[in-house]
Order: sequence, then structure tokens, then C-alpha cells
Amino acid sequence: MYELQFFATDDADWAQRVDLIDDATNLPLATAGVLFELEVSEHGARRLFASTADNSIEIPEPGTIQWRFSVPQLGALDIRNTYRVGCRMTNGSGTTQLFTGTLAFVGGGFGS
Repeated sequence: MYELQFFATDDADWAQRVDLIDDATNLPLATAGVLFELEVSEHGARRLFASTADNSIEIPEPGTIQWRFSVPQLGALDIRNTYRVGCRMTNGSGTTQLFTGTLAFVGGGFGS
């Protein structure tokens, strides 16, 4: 599992792309037919959620996932807070935590 750091501002969408590499083969992770879920939380309370089940996480090419939270969605977050991020995948082998990390949410300066 990996620990990642993300940054987003209150005046722009948070669009993120993550390349997933299979540790055993060093090749792009097989993503076809896999359920990916991403959660942004604060003290265990979910603030944002995305999933391939509802197409809020997309697979633009094998081994890559991407998501976008709009400015209105990011309104669920407070400026100058740091949030926990977790991403897991579920396939025929079970559920695996892909990465955890933090999201620093700051004021962007436009309209401030």
C-alpha cells in the first residue's frame, strides 16, 4: 500500500489521475472489470466519495484511474483542513486497499 499526498483549492475542480503499477510485474495494473472506490474523510466521517460503479471514477486506459470533484462538491470541505483519502479495489480476488493519503484543501485566491 502507498501513502500519497493530494492538494486541492476551493476555486477549481479537483481533477486527479493516478497510474497504478502491479508490484509483481512492474506493468500497469489490470483494471478491467474492477470496482474502484475513493473516499475523502475527516475523523471517520465521509466528506466525498467516488466509484467506478457510478462513473465518478473513470478508467481512461489500463492501469490508470481518474476522478474529478467539482467546486460545488468541494464545498463539503473546509479551507485549511487536511483530510484522509483512501482508495480500494474489489475484483474476483477480494478487496485490496490501493493507497491512503492526505488531501490538503486551501483557498485558491480567486474571489477571496
